[in-house]
Amino acid sequence: MKFSIDRLMDPATKSGMRTFYDPVHSVEVLNPLTVQVRLKQPYAFFLHMLAAYRTGLVFYSPAATQKFTLEDRKQGKPGAVVGCGPFRLVEWVKGSHLVMERFDKYFVPGLPYLDRVLIRVIKDPVTEMAAFKAGEIDFVADFSPEHVDTLKAQVPQAQVMTGKETTPMLAAMKVTVPKDGKPMSKEGAPHPIFGDLRVRKAVGCHGIDRQEIVKIAFKGKATPWVGMNPPGTLDTVDVNHMCPYDQTKAKALLAEAGYGPAKPLTFELMADTEKSVFNVIATVIKEQMARIGVTANIRLVDKVSWMNTTLQDGPWDMYVEDLLSLITLDSNAYLSNSSSVWSHPRHNDKRVDELYARYAREMDPQKRKAIAKEIQAFFVENMYWNNISGSPFYMVAQPWVKGYTFNAEFEVHYDRVWLDK
Repeated sequence: MKFSIDRLMDPATKSGMRTFYDPVHSVEVLNPLTVQVRLKQPYAFFLHMLAAYRTGLVFYSPAATQKFTLEDRKQGKPGAVVGCGPFRLVEWVKGSHLVMERFDKYFVPGLPYLDRVLIRVIKDPVTEMAAFKAGEIDFVADFSPEHVDTLKAQVPQAQVMTGKETTPMLAAMKVTVPKDGKPMSKEGAPHPIFGDLRVRKAVGCHGIDRQEIVKIAFKGKATPWVGMNPPGTLDTVDVNHMCPYDQTKAKALLAEAGYGPAKPLTFELMADTEKSVFNVIATVIKEQMARIGVTANIRLVDKVSWMNTTLQDGPWDMYVEDLLSLITLDSNAYLSNSSSVWSHPRHNDKRVDELYARYAREMDPQKRKAIAKEIQAFFVENMYWNNISGSPFYMVAQPWVKGYTFNAEFEVHYDRVWLDK
């Protein structure tokens, strides 16, 4: 554990989890089964972070890490990828499949029950559903919401699992661009379109009909939600009243910002191909923008291109995407504060950082909830984070799959699963 935390905290590792370990002062091994972690200041979500932020705390084998290169791990060489879970990696063929076998020395006696797990990559949801219907696959870890009703009709005995919405669906707007034109530059200049708060509010706050998007894209299976914390997360607050759909107000704000028939607003709306619902939402937004005299040109890209563009400060105006599940508001700080290299809106408002710091250090749950409300309202007031809705998440299993516990998008656990067939 000490090796793993020290490694994550090392700037040379360039871990996306490093920001969450800023409060850590030291890690000391007291005995073979005890590790003491000292913090620089109170951190209310330290245990949440270890358990479920992004990947949670991934344990690394010191021997394997030192023996194999980063490229070996990226290629999925079995000897290079060593953890402490119930299965061991046997084979990974990128874009095709991953094979794991039971680890006989797993620390929980008797587990896992399965001898072998084969994870297949099936990108097309229709092909995926056909394979499930034919009994070729036992479990789908991420099932497309728009196909749930069809699956229930065609495979009525299937186990359809879902829960509270913990994933935000965004129509994110970029607030700044690199002042020197170089991506990841520390100094930013206002985005030529969305650097103006009036335009952000016109487009993102009053120009988007969230109810209509949920009805069309999710067939009503999501919750319209303006706040950055979806309704299924800790300390969430309903701030929908702050952004009523109002075409008249949207047009007035655009006119105030200098846009109108003589100078129409045009922007690019990026969506990626990971989920078909992204393009559906982008299409609805495009139609809604036309109602307020705005042209949104859709650019469809693959997931890798989307990641490279957004995470590396590339050129974009707005994108549609659902991001990682949030267990707490704090877990979204690394994507939305002013200092993180992974910040999506790229705003430079230090007030955001101050609010996040206060929230993370407050140990009183009631006082912390009040700060959470302040954060969510502040983001809406400034349109730094433009939420559309929660993003419903589904898993499906064959009737013979037993022992699985639904855990939203956080982690998939097969250790107690068995097949009754």
